[in-house]
Amino acid sequence: MQIQQNISLQAYNTFGIDAKAQYFTTIKTEADLEQLVTTDVFKNNAHLMIGGGSNILLTKDVTGLVIKNEIEHIDIINEDENKIELAVGSGVNWHQLVLYCIAQNWSGIENLSLIPGCVGAAPIQNIGAYGVEVKDVIKAVRFYNLENNQFETYKNDACQFGYRDSVFKNKLKNKFFITTVHFELKKQAELNISYGAISNELAKNKIINPTIKD
Repeated sequence: MQIQQNISLQAYNTFGIDAKAQYFTTIKTEADLEQLVTTDVFKNNAHLMIGGGSNILLTKDVTGLVIKNEIEHIDIINEDENKIELAVGSGVNWHQLVLYCIAQNWSGIENLSLIPGCVGAAPIQNIGAYGVEVKDVIKAVRFYNLENNQFETYKNDACQFGYRDSVFKNKLKNKFFITTVHFELKKQAELNISYGAISNELAKNKIINPTIKD
């Protein structure tokens, strides 16, 4: 973990705005995060955490510390003949995770393809599309609590998911850093194709028995 100064953020936001960060660092592991929070730069400055950079509009240089999330892993935690539990690093690109799961024929997030951003943002916003919300497949969220300087794991109920809402936008706002999200997916697809745009597109392409890839 290295802290740099006066770094351009042009490559880290989807608008490509060439604002600069007073301080900048990347986090690749939980150990990096634990080390970072002990530094004077972290303790004495405001900090901005970014993932894919698709939900920010930089209007000027950023005073303080910008933390780029690059915690990227996909691990199988449990599985049986019907379902599989994945622990996914919060820095993994969301759409790439969807494509990965489709390639394995693991069902549950295929309706959420092409949503920009990283995995860590998914539970914060409770992302959703085409009749599916990510809360339906999230088993737990692991995060670093910036108030007590400890890692905590919230099971689904504790996340207080609502429509585009969660505890991370309310009680825990600005007090956490999500490191891992646990997903429970199905090995036997249960497709949700009731949303009009999906059913119409399948009909137009004469797809009668669609797969999750379809």
